[in-house]
Amino acid sequence: MSMKKALAVFLLMFGGAAAGPAVAGVPFLNATCPGGIELHADDGGPVFVNGREASLKRFSDSYYEARDGQSGTTISISTGDGGTQLSYTARGGAHGVCQMAEGTHGQQARSDSHDGHDNGPLPSKVTCESSDAKQVWCDMDTRGNVHMVKQLSHTDCREGQNWGLSNHSVWVNGGCRAVFENVSRNHDHAADGNDDAGNPALAACNSRKGSQGAVVTSVPVGNDYKELIIDYPDGRFVCMLRNDGGVQSLTRTRGQ
Repeated sequence: MSMKKALAVFLLMFGGAAAGPAVAGVPFLNATCPGGIELHADDGGPVFVNGREASLKRFSDSYYEARDGQSGTTISISTGDGGTQLSYTARGGAHGVCQMAEGTHGQQARSDSHDGHDNGPLPSKVTCESSDAKQVWCDMDTRGNVHMVKQLSHTDCREGQNWGLSNHSVWVNGGCRAVFENVSRNHDHAADGNDDAGNPALAACNSRKGSQGAVVTSVPVGNDYKELIIDYPDGRFVCMLRNDGGVQSLTRTRGQ
């Protein structure tokens, strides 16, 4: 093969893929990398590095890179039969392996099974149990504030480590067994999680958007951020908030 043809093949295989837009394939995940780097991704993107939306590039169906220009951090995301593998590089030659905070590969597929289907109201209180350290998903209304109200296992149940939330379920693994309750799903609308007076996080996002929205999910991201998925009249948005209540970013979800 001539040098000219080889160059054309290389550009077709790699150059075009790297320059293309982010597409479905990145799994839902939360992870922590050395140096206090917090990573969060929704199913199909976007990807957030320390609460900032990163630039996402697809190199193949199983390999992606997310770059945070402000910190100079690049996250490598590799998916396959063996699960999701994460690593990072940063300025000054720093590099290492990131630790998944949740066993989320496949979790989003379970939660998405509810999307677009009217299966009736989901329960606001459930008992979810992990046996033999396996991961289990329990259908639940996770809109608003969900708390673990009673631990049933000898194993300590710690949010983000062996239990967490997805769009329509609570998940447990590693032997965690507990009772979970949505403490904000009361009878009045103000406690529905969709009233500014009863939800300061939603109020902050609404103020940034300049519009009134309805909370779909509210999920902690690491120790420093909270993610709200909000339906606005012009579409669904991801609102990332810092612990001080300030809005870090507000972006439209992919596919809209």
